Order: sequence, then C-alpha cells, then structure tokens
Amino acid sequence: MSTTDLQAVADAFRATMPTDSEVTYFRIDGLDRIGIPVVQANLILPGEPATTGYGYGFTDVEARVGALGELCEEVHVGKWLAQAPRVVASHAELVRTRGERAAVDPLTLCLSAGSPYTPDMPLSWVEARRWPSGEAVLVPREWVAAYPYQLRGEQAKLIMPITNGLGAGFDLPHAIAHGLMELLQRDGNVVTYRALDQGVAIDLDTEPEPAVAGLLDRLRSLGIEVKVKLACTDFGLTNLYVVGDDTGNPHAPIQITSCGEASHPDRARALRKALLEFCGSRSRKAATHGPIDEVRKVMAPEYVDKQISVAVIEEEENRALEAMAEWVAQDADELRRRLAPTVFSEQRRVPFSSLPDTGPGPVADSGARLKLLTDRLAAEGLEVIWVDVSPPDSPVKVVKTIVPGLEAETMSYHRIGWRGVRRLRERNDPLLLDGPHEGAKRVPLRPEDEAKCGGPAWLDVAAVDRMVGHVYPLYRESGPFSAQLLLAQRRGAA
Repeated sequence: MSTTDLQAVADAFRATMPTDSEVTYFRIDGLDRIGIPVVQANLILPGEPATTGYGYGFTDVEARVGALGELCEEVHVGKWLAQAPRVVASHAELVRTRGERAAVDPLTLCLSAGSPYTPDMPLSWVEARRWPSGEAVLVPREWVAAYPYQLRGEQAKLIMPITNGLGAGFDLPHAIAHGLMELLQRDGNVVTYRALDQGVAIDLDTEPEPAVAGLLDRLRSLGIEVKVKLACTDFGLTNLYVVGDDTGNPHAPIQITSCGEASHPDRARALRKALLEFCGSRSRKAATHGPIDEVRKVMAPEYVDKQISVAVIEEEENRALEAMAEWVAQDADELRRRLAPTVFSEQRRVPFSSLPDTGPGPVADSGARLKLLTDRLAAEGLEVIWVDVSPPDSPVKVVKTIVPGLEAETMSYHRIGWRGVRRLRERNDPLLLDGPHEGAKRVPLRPEDEAKCGGPAWLDVAAVDRMVGHVYPLYRESGPFSAQLLLAQRRGAA
C-alpha cells in the first residue's frame, strides 16, 4: 500500500474511537538504538484502565497503522461486550433446550488442567457465528473479552481473558484471517518456546528481501545477536519467533528478553513480521517497564503523568506484577543467564528454504488468505467461530476469532487441550503424565478428544510452575509502569 493509503487506514482506525475520549500516539523508538519506527497509541477513559496499542514497521505510517489498529481491536471488543445481550445458563441446559449446536462445548476450548468446569456450571454466554455459514452459536463471554475488566463486574469462571484472536481491517475476510493467524501463532509455540524452547534455529540460506536483510545487518552491527527460531510447521504454515542477546549497550536490561513472533503461509512474510515485532518489543518493553525517568525523555510528560495516575497496581495480576518487579531490578548479565538454557539455546538448525511456503501471490488477497487458513483448519477437523465487534457506521471491521481445539497459555495458566496433550506425548515430555500424581492435575477433555491424543492425561502443574520460575514475565507482563511503581513504593517504605 502507498503512504497515502496507509495514512487513510490509520485515520479510519482513529475515527472509530469514542468521541469523548483522549487518544494520543507517538514514537517510542527513542528508547532503543535500532532506528525502526515504533508507535504507541493510547486511549484513557474515566474510570477505566488505559488501553494501549503498539505498532512497528519500516516506515512511520506502517507503525501508526499497527498501533491504532491494535488499539481499535481492544477498544471495540470491550464496547461490544458492554452492550451485547447475554444468556446465563449451563452448557447442558443450552444443549437440552436449544440443541447440540447451539453452544460451543467449553471442554473444546483449552481449559486449565484441574479446571472446576462441569456441564452443569452456569456461565454467561454471547452470540457468535460459524464461518463461513454464519450459523449462530453461543460462546462464553470470557473467551470474547480481551481483559477481565471488560466483563463489567462479572467474574471469569474458567480462564483469564486474553487478547488472542483479535483482528481488524476493512473487510471481514481480512479481519478474520488476521485473528486466525494470531491464534495459529500462539497455538504453534505454546509448548515449543520460552521455558520449553526446543532450540531449533533457522539457517537463512536464501536471500531475504532487501529491507529485511538490511535490518539483520543493522542489528548485528549494534551487537544484537539475532536468532531466528522455528516454533512449528503445523497446518503447513511457517511459525517463527525471533530473539536476540544484546551484547552492546541496551537502553534497559529488560530489552534482552524481547521476542517477535509470526505465523504465515508466506514464509518471507513470517520472517519480516517476526523480525519487526522483535524490534518493536525492544522499544515496548523499555517504554512499559523501564525506568520512568528515562521514559519521560521520550514520551510527553503529561502522558506519563496521566498513565501513572490511572495505574492501579492493586488490580494487576499479582504473579505477573511481582515477577516483573523482580525482573526489572536485575542487570543484563542476570537476565542473560536466565535465558541462556532456553530462549538463546540452539540444539539443531534447519534451512529456511525447507519451511512451508505459498509465496506472496496465493495469499495476497484477503479472501484467498482466509480460505487457505480455514481449509487447513478444516482438514484437521477444526472450525472457525467469530464475533463481529465492528464499530457501527464505519468501514472498519473488528472481530474476535475462536477456534475450538487450538491451544494457548499452557505454561502460564495450565491451559491445555487434546492437541497439546498429543504434542507432549509425542516427544515423551515429563510434564505430561498418564495417571494421577502428586502435583499433577487431570486435563479436562471430552472422551472423543481423549481418544485422539492417546487417552486420559494429567499435567504436572507443579513442575510447570517450577520450570517457569524466574521467567514468568516471558509469558505475562504487568501494565505500563506498574512494576517500577511497585519498586518505588517499596523503596519509599524501606
């Protein structure tokens, strides 16, 4: 797209924001030394936590589109949930009164090992659609929300609401495909990276596009030792992540822990996106968790003050907040030591040219891209469900996508389904047990799904928590400035 077209996209995203809101956006890459544009977009409404989106790209306008698009997704899913009609009932009751296809079975939605769920548990449901038929189907509200506060006083009973699966664009196929690729990205690396990194590095044996090649050279010249790693090739997609040890002079030690991820049918596109996200992660982590005095040098002081005023550390997820506060107090050498056995490890190499690839042509059109993704999911017996949360009277389309059977948050919240059980069993991972054991919890699955993965399973959640240990902030981060504010509180009380 041309610069003019991209600016029109950014303007359209911005125009969907509430008229009584204050929206700001600004560059934050001054907190790094790479030179890749990174933009932070912010919405602050009275009585709500600040909503923030981040974007990155080879140009300023690309970064603006990304930041405002991410903001748009999170704002509109919250607005939709606030007014959407809801049904309170158990899954068993819905099946009994409305039929087998009336509601998604929560047992297919990757519950936590040891979950208290039963078919008779009352849940709050909202209406979604099956793709491509458009058939109505109910889904639990907590799978649609991006954050717990968007449930508006209701408590999530089964999972921590997360942003995974949001998508935005100017047509539904684009938005749905965007959401699906994020779901596939997270599913593909859920038990293969971070604390469970399998050490599969990519040998870039083909010449990347000029902009990507130039960026790789730039990073190396700065002492940032980039590693491109393989999460998986499930569904015939290239699922990559990029990490990099900074042996030069990081602005903040936390930048050493940065990572970029991408899953795409076009492997060159996956590499481009993962590399740019890695660069964006470096600026984002410095802006969110770095020393506040340093952040003020880049961000508008009035924004920093306002963000601090709405930060309520008592409402943060305590484990994430405590872990991040502990991390930001460490120096680069200690963080490097923690990541060396996993994130920075290399057990074997595979050539980039061996990875699955459609090239750019077959997936350039959003409709073709969506069809390819849905066909490959269907080949594995997986169905796409989507919720249209688009702003009214706007060309912008925003969706939340859900694919029963895909996985997320195994190491953070112990969520695991039949595909996760199968993957751990196939590699004889000791985290997966075939019977009850101290510290282990039963994986909740339908009988037919247990049959797909080799029978009943127990996840050793105690071992998971020990393994995650001092790297929990790789999985869940606290909000902007929260970790630094907590440390400041403790210094003041000392």
